Amino acid sequence: MATFVEFLSVLNSAKQQTIFWHNQTESYSEHRTLNGFYDRILGLLDGLVESTAGIYGRPKGYEAHDFVDWTSTDETIKYFQNLYKYVETERTSLYSETWFQNQIDEISAQISTTIYLLTLKK
Repeated sequence: MATFVEFLSVLNSAKQQTIFWHNQTESYSEHRTLNGFYDRILGLLDGLVESTAGIYGRPKGYEAHDFVDWTSTDETIKYFQNLYKYVETERTSLYSETWFQNQIDEISAQISTTIYLLTLKK
């Protein structure tokens, strides 16, 4: 079970990983999709942190995760599928307030939309 800061660290690392792949991909549609993800996830994470910090205090102890180079769109899709599973599993160990869980819903929706868009060709 993840702590809130561990959860945030995974999502922040996903944002950064997406930026790297955005710059490395050979697919224009993947390039645009990844751009959309990191643009949107930034605002979603900022809102989550700010609203949670108002009640529980500022998160401390962030960690960065290892990053990998882009290899294929299929691998990118697998990454986001695993990220979605992580969010859905770990959210149950975090705060239970509906406003908090609603923000996690928006993050999950962004991840699932990204998965869909990555399956589109051209």
